[in-house]
Amino acid sequence: MAFTLKIQAADKADKTKSFAFEKMVKNCGMKYGSDNEFFVLEEGKQNQSTAILYNPERIGRGIYFESGELSTGAITVSYSIPTTASEIKDFVKVVREIASQLGDVTMYCEEEEREYTVESLEANIENMILFSLKNLHVFCNNDEYEEFILTLAMFPWYMDDSKRTLYKKCETLDDFEQTIHELQKGDYYFATPTLYRSREDEKVLGVYTLTEDCESIFPVDPTDCVNLDDFTIDRGLIRFFIYSENKSLDGVYPYDQFLDFVMEKGTRPFDEKRVIVPPISKEEIQAFIDSVKES
Repeated sequence: MAFTLKIQAADKADKTKSFAFEKMVKNCGMKYGSDNEFFVLEEGKQNQSTAILYNPERIGRGIYFESGELSTGAITVSYSIPTTASEIKDFVKVVREIASQLGDVTMYCEEEEREYTVESLEANIENMILFSLKNLHVFCNNDEYEEFILTLAMFPWYMDDSKRTLYKKCETLDDFEQTIHELQKGDYYFATPTLYRSREDEKVLGVYTLTEDCESIFPVDPTDCVNLDDFTIDRGLIRFFIYSENKSLDGVYPYDQFLDFVMEKGTRPFDEKRVIVPPISKEEIQAFIDSVKES
């Protein structure tokens, strides 16, 4: 579910040159990026006319920005529901900035089938926050879900049972907001697989990469990842990149042995299905490779 606004300039002349995206980002205190096929943000990138905006001081689920119709004076923005109170306020701030750049505008919400002004949107913030809270309750009380996954601004989040229980009837969005900000503010590499098809048996291989001395988030099950296409990874493998030498090491290795190896190095939980792997040195990587070759 989302809240979507199409902001249309009364003057429908081409606004491509006059609308300043970077100015909007700066004035709203935001940063931006673009999702890859695994819903992991590639920071500082746009995907053609789209971007995901986020507030680095209070990272939420991301505000979707789309300017494909800017030649006719239109921009579309949206946020996912449920989201945080801060992100709803950031959304309104972004809308206000877009409207100020486009001039006289009309705004139409697709989901509610109604028009807004900047003023009526600002007056509706508390109702929007309450609606988001109610939808968080609904989401967490839905026993039909086998997994409770939310796409955040930076990456997907597998909600654990304790958070789900709390959010079934929480009175505010405060803990939800704090939790997802804390998850996303760290300087981690979020590992995603490169996909290959095995020549031997046509199986889909998901090959992950660990970089030397880089704190990283890796899945416990390498075949389990959120993606845009309906495919299945049959087997996970690991390879290594030595940052100090700017080179990849030859070979790929069994993921289950890699997981056993990093567990011994002091991993800690990230969410329901992922762990944070501490920085691993070149020497430790080589020791792992040698142990695999000897086994």
